[in-house]
Amino acid sequence: MTEDILHALRERIKELTALHTTARILQDNTRPAVEVMRTLAAQLPAAWQYPEITTVRLRFRGLEAASPDFAESDWRQAALFSVRDGGEGSIEIFYRQPRPPADEGPFLKEERELIDSLAEMLRSYFQHLLADEALQKAHDDLEAQVAARTIELEKANVSLREQIIEYRKAEQKIERYQKQLQQLAAELCLAEAGERRAIAEDLHDHIGQALALIKMGLAELRGNAVFCGFEGKIGEMTALLEQTIRYSRNLTFQISPPSLYELGLPAAVDGMVERFRRTHPFAITLEAVGDVGRFGLKTEVFAYKSIQELLTNIVKHAGARRVDVSLRREGDNLRVEVRDDGQGFDPAALDDNGERDCKFGLFSIKERFRLLGGSVAIDSAPGRGTVIVLQAPATDREDHVE
Repeated sequence: MTEDILHALRERIKELTALHTTARILQDNTRPAVEVMRTLAAQLPAAWQYPEITTVRLRFRGLEAASPDFAESDWRQAALFSVRDGGEGSIEIFYRQPRPPADEGPFLKEERELIDSLAEMLRSYFQHLLADEALQKAHDDLEAQVAARTIELEKANVSLREQIIEYRKAEQKIERYQKQLQQLAAELCLAEAGERRAIAEDLHDHIGQALALIKMGLAELRGNAVFCGFEGKIGEMTALLEQTIRYSRNLTFQISPPSLYELGLPAAVDGMVERFRRTHPFAITLEAVGDVGRFGLKTEVFAYKSIQELLTNIVKHAGARRVDVSLRREGDNLRVEVRDDGQGFDPAALDDNGERDCKFGLFSIKERFRLLGGSVAIDSAPGRGTVIVLQAPATDREDHVE
C-alpha cells in the first residue's frame, strides 16, 4: 500500500511538471508553431506512467509533430480540440508495447485528465496564434490600402484641399483601427488572465485539496506507523507530499495570483514583491498609501501585469540595489509609482536603440493605460535611476468580478 501511494504521488508530480512545462513552452511566441509542437512532443512522454514505451503525436490543421522514435500501436489515448474558425487538432499518446489494464485501456484516469488539460492549453495557444495572425493581416491590409490611396492621390494631381480631405479620412480610419486594435489587445489580455485564473483554480480546488486530504490521512497513519515498522516510509511520503503541495501552491501563484481577484491589487502586489524579495538580490519595498481599496477588473489586472513587467525589466536591465513600489488612490484614480536606483536610461532613446524586450514592455504598458484613459510618465537619465508613474481612472464597480 505504501509503495502504491508513493508511486501515485510520483505520477501526480510528473503530471504537474508536464502542465508547467507545457505552459512555459506555449508562452514562447517567438518560435514557429511547428517548432513549439516538436519541443512539446519531445517533452510529453515523461508525463505518462510508462515513458520508456510512450510516443506522442501532435496535429493541428496541416502541422504535425511527433516524439523521437514515434510509432502507432493499438494502445492509444487521444484528445481532440478545435478553434473558433473550425480548425481542428489532436494529441495522441501510444504505448509501443502492451501494459496491464487500468482505467482506460492501459491508461490511468488521471492521464485522461492530463491529456484533456493539454488539449485545452493547445487550443488556447492556437486560438491566440490565429488571432495574432489575423490582426497582423488586417494591419498589413490597411497599410496597403493607405499606401495605394496615397499613390492614387499623387498621380491624380488633385487640389491641395482634396488631398487634405482624403488624408484626414485616412487618418480617421487609422485612428478607428488603432482603437479597435487596442480593444482587441485588451480583450486578449483579459481572456488570458481569465484562462490563467481558471487553470489556477483547478489546481487549487482539485489537486491542492486532494493533496491536503492525503496529508491529513498520512498524519493519522503516522501515530501507528512506529509499531508497524513503517515510520520511515511514512516520513518519506510526508516529505514528498509537502514538497508537492508547495510546488502546486507556487505554480498556482505563478499562473494567476488568487489574491488579485479575492483581495485586490494591494494584496496581490504585496505577494509579488515578497516573491521578488526572496529571489532577487536587491532590496524592494511596497507602500500602500491610505485606503487604496478596489478598482475595476481591467484596472487591477492591467496594473498588476504592468508592475510585474516593470520589476522584470529592472531585474534584466537596471542593475538596481533598491526598488520602491507605492500604490495610492487619488480621488477616483489609481496612482502607481515604481522607483529604482539602477543605471537609468534616456527615455527618448527607446524609440531608436532601446533594449527590444524593455522597449516592447514599456510600449505595452503605455497602450494598456491609454486604453483605460490613463497615462504613463517616465523620469530617467543614465546614472541616476528611474521613476515610472502609472495613473488610471477607476472603472465601474460592476466591471469588478468578485
